[in-house]
Amino acid sequence: MFRNLLIIPCLIGFVGTASAQNAKNDKTSPATGKQQEKTIDYKQKGAPLPAVKFFTSDGKYLTNETLNNDANLFLMLFNPTCEHCEDMTVKLKEHISLFKQSNLVLVAGSAMAPYFEYFTNNTRIKDVPAIRLAVDSSNYIEKTFHYRDLPQINIYNSDRQLLRTFNGSIPMDSLKQYIQ
Repeated sequence: MFRNLLIIPCLIGFVGTASAQNAKNDKTSPATGKQQEKTIDYKQKGAPLPAVKFFTSDGKYLTNETLNNDANLFLMLFNPTCEHCEDMTVKLKEHISLFKQSNLVLVAGSAMAPYFEYFTNNTRIKDVPAIRLAVDSSNYIEKTFHYRDLPQINIYNSDRQLLRTFNGSIPMDSLKQYIQ
């Protein structure tokens, strides 16, 4: 009799665990009954560019559609008060002639917008219209930042799949193979 009483809670626990595991594996939303989207790790090589909306320093928005062309896309995640980011920007400016077709966008978090003037004065980035300065308003940074050294450059191919991520001080020789 006592053994039967122990078996019942064990069976209930097993059934509950199996049910929870099935619910975890089932990607159908109980609220809508529709199949849920697969979670994408946007930091992995080959991942698609997530939906982006960047507000530029000249008052325009950059989206997936406006960044679409047949060349690679370079998105540099930066902090306008970061010395390494300033150095990398100057290096990009010096080699801007290599970036004939590639899109080159520097993206900072929205809290960094007040520091753009400081950054543009130090780097003289306004002298190079091919480099666009923008604030992230789509959580792109949170989805793709590796939380390593700044700057971080994410390079996407023409199909907007992640080719490579670089962090910290990046030699131009490393970037050249991706420039179009």
